[in-house]
Amino acid sequence: MKSSIKIVCKKNALADGKFPIYLRITIDRKSKFYKIPYSCDLREWNEAKGRFNSKNSNYLQSNRVLGNFEDDASKILDELLEYKNTFTLIEFDNLYRQNSIDNNFVEFLELRIKQLYESKQISYSDSHNDTLISLRKFKSNIDKYSFDDIDYNFLLNYETFLRKTGCKDGGIGVYMRNIRATFNIAIKSKIAKQELYPFKDYKISALKSQKIKKALTKEQLQNLIDFDIKKIPSAINARYLYLFSFYARGMNFTDLAELRWGEIEYSKFSYKRNKTGINIRVKIPENDITNEILKFYKEYRPYPTDYIFPILKKDILDYNEEELFNRKHSVRSYYNKQLKLIFDELKIDTKINFYTARHTFATLSLRNGVQVSKIKQALGHQSIKTTESYLEDFKDHEIDEAFENLI
Repeated sequence: MKSSIKIVCKKNALADGKFPIYLRITIDRKSKFYKIPYSCDLREWNEAKGRFNSKNSNYLQSNRVLGNFEDDASKILDELLEYKNTFTLIEFDNLYRQNSIDNNFVEFLELRIKQLYESKQISYSDSHNDTLISLRKFKSNIDKYSFDDIDYNFLLNYETFLRKTGCKDGGIGVYMRNIRATFNIAIKSKIAKQELYPFKDYKISALKSQKIKKALTKEQLQNLIDFDIKKIPSAINARYLYLFSFYARGMNFTDLAELRWGEIEYSKFSYKRNKTGINIRVKIPENDITNEILKFYKEYRPYPTDYIFPILKKDILDYNEEELFNRKHSVRSYYNKQLKLIFDELKIDTKINFYTARHTFATLSLRNGVQVSKIKQALGHQSIKTTESYLEDFKDHEIDEAFENLI
């Protein structure tokens, strides 16, 4: 990939008749311009060198400042190249803006929300945005707070405020974890100070989390497999997708939505997990229920797409990011309601939603003697990065055999 950095003078005159100076970053023929607090007459500018010439009264000092802008951008490009062979202009922009932010807490949190959204972690982005909205209700002047102001007493008072609004421990924990994640990234970016880290004293773990049973037992899963769908015909898609998610090693709903027929070959397929970007390989166990599911969807084609499951009405490229998120969210919400009807019929009081198929896969795998490290590999967890150096040593057939006969 090709990248370049240059200081340029744009030819669109300002109100005072002078011309603005910008830092131009180009990555794979795509460019982005960053405003620099300088402007000049065209006669003061050396376009070839991207510097002021001697006709500018303060050209030596100004050129040193321009050089600093180029150096800062160059360091970011070097940092990106150190960790990956290819990267995008968006990735550069995120780091550049992050490095240009001062100690302001809200500015950094807003940048974090934008980064999460652009990386398609929309739910996580929304969660951080909810935290920001809550903080603004807590402190009307929060936009002026620095990271230094987010101390133990601030967090304690914020927790008290949340409780007065009716927020329970689980919700408080979500807000606090979002603040903690923002703080941790700010420390790594050398924006916040490690020695002022408030979560050394404020312990999120002290919040009592409501223990919700997230995984089905082997018997409950078998009851779902044996369930007579004629009792609730409208729930056929919810039941089939839940079971396929389980047998596809806990595949997320958002990834199931994008699975195409052409990607499955001899009961195997690979996909990149939307949430983490990790590549996952799956072998679908060949049994009566998986054969039944695939046979059903080969015949049931309500939309003119090549996706296996009837979630997206049109090709993914025809949606913008918000439309795609809303479509997946609405269909998943409907399926969750249908799943509840089934489990009410089965008299199972487990709090069920589609995501529990993933927990069920992980739990039953563990009970079946599968090593935790293999389960992490199958699920494509973000934490797999800490163990990927030895996970790569597992042979495909070892993983296939481990997951072939869970029930």
